[in-house]
Amino acid sequence: MGIADDITYFALVVFTIVFGKVFKSYNGNQKLLGLFLGLLISLLVSGSHVYHVIVIILFNAFLITFLRRSCHIWSTTFTFTYLVFFRCSTYFGLEKSPSFTNAIMMMLTLKMVGVAFEVHDTNQRRRAIVKASEQTNKEEMTKLELESKYWDVNPTFLDVIFYGFCYIGILTGPYYKFRVWEDAIERKKYANIPTLKSAVHRVSIVPLFLILFLILSYFFPLSYVSKEEFFTERSVLFRIWYLFPLFSTFRMRLYSAFIMSEAACISAGLGAYPQQSQPKYGAGPTNLEIMENLDKEDAISEEKDLCFKTIQNVDAWLGEVTNTVRASMRVWNTTVQYWLAINVHRRFPIKPLRILVTMFVSAFWHGLYPGYYLALCSAAVAVFCEDVFIKKLKSRYPRIVFWYGLFYKHMFFSYFGAAFLLLEIGATVEYWKSIYFAGHIFIVFTFLVGYIWPRDHNCPKSE
Repeated sequence: MGIADDITYFALVVFTIVFGKVFKSYNGNQKLLGLFLGLLISLLVSGSHVYHVIVIILFNAFLITFLRRSCHIWSTTFTFTYLVFFRCSTYFGLEKSPSFTNAIMMMLTLKMVGVAFEVHDTNQRRRAIVKASEQTNKEEMTKLELESKYWDVNPTFLDVIFYGFCYIGILTGPYYKFRVWEDAIERKKYANIPTLKSAVHRVSIVPLFLILFLILSYFFPLSYVSKEEFFTERSVLFRIWYLFPLFSTFRMRLYSAFIMSEAACISAGLGAYPQQSQPKYGAGPTNLEIMENLDKEDAISEEKDLCFKTIQNVDAWLGEVTNTVRASMRVWNTTVQYWLAINVHRRFPIKPLRILVTMFVSAFWHGLYPGYYLALCSAAVAVFCEDVFIKKLKSRYPRIVFWYGLFYKHMFFSYFGAAFLLLEIGATVEYWKSIYFAGHIFIVFTFLVGYIWPRDHNCPKSE
C-alpha cells in the first residue's frame, strides 16, 4: 500500500471508531446497518471488484447453510481456492484488484472458514452431549452443555451474509468468531454499557507509533534496498544493521493499524466480556462457570468490568520486550494466531509437522509471493533452534540467555522480515547474499551451541 492507501485506511478506521457509539446504541436492525456500512466501505475501496467479496460470502452462506455436516471441508476448499483465483485473476484476463480488496478477502477467508468450523464443532458437541446422556455421565454432560451454551452457533443463510459484510474490522480485522459477533449484535450482551472511553484509551498510544513510523520510513525507506549504491557503497555491517530499522518501520505501521482496528470493535461493543470470565485472544470467555453465574446475577454494569482481550490483535509492549521468537509470535496478530491454532494446528493429525504446516497456511493466506513462505515457514525452524538453545543453557546462564534471546528474536524478525517486505525471491536472495546469509548462519550457530552444550545433570531434564 502507498501513502494514499494509508490515508484512506486511516480515514475509514477513524470513521468506524467514531461511528461505533452510534452503531452500539442503534435500536433498529443492527445486522442490516452493519451490512450496509460494510458493503459501502467495500464499494468505496474496491469499486467494481467488490463482486469478489459478494461471491465468497454468498457461496459460503450456501455451503454453511445447506451442507452442515461437511461444511468445514467444503468451505475451506472453496474459500482458499477462490483466494488463489482472486490473486491470479490477471492470468485469466481480469483486471488486477486494489490492495484493499485483497485485505477484505483475507479477512473474509478467516471469517467464512471460521464459522464453518464453528458449525462443525457445534455438531460434534451436540453428538457428544447425546453420548454422555446415554452413558449417564453427568459431569461430562454438564461441562458440554455449558460449552454448548456459550460456544454453539446455528447461523442461517442471512446470518452468514450479515456476519461476512459487517463493517467492523472488514478491512484489516481483527478476526472475531461468529459467536462473538452474535453475542454483541443479536444477543446484545452489555449493549447498555458505554465503551467509547475504553476505545479512546486503546488508541491513545497510536500517535506515538505513527510518529515513529513517519520518522523511520523517512530515514530508512524500503526503496533504498533496491538501489545500486546500497550494495556497492555500503558496508556489510551497515546492510545488516539496516534490517533492524527497516523492520521497525513495518512494526510501527502495523501496531497503528491493529490497535485502531481494535478500537473500532471496542467502540461498537464487539468482543466485550466480563473480566472474571477470563477471555482469551480470539476465543472469547474461557471460564464458563463464572460467565454463567455473572449472567444469572446480571452483575456486569460498568465499563471497568469488561475486557476486550477477545478482539485484541497485538500487545506491542510484550512484542518488543519478550526474548523469544515463540513468545513474540503469541502476542502478534493474535486473533489470526488463534484462528490458525484452532483451525489448523490442533486439527492437523501429524504432530511433528503441525508448526510447519501452520506457518505454511499462514504464508498461503498472506499471498503467493515467495517472500511470505521464506519468512513464515522459517519461523518453525527458528523456534525449534531457539528451544534447543534455551533448554540447555537457561538454568545455568539465565541473564545471558535472556539478552542473547532478545537479540536472536530481533535478528530473526528483521532478517526474515526483509523477505516479507521485498516479496520477490530475487530481491530477497540478493539482499541476504550481500550480507553472507548472516541470519541463517546465526540460527544454525544458535542450534549448534544448544545441541553441543553439555546438559546440566543437576537440573530436571525438562529444563
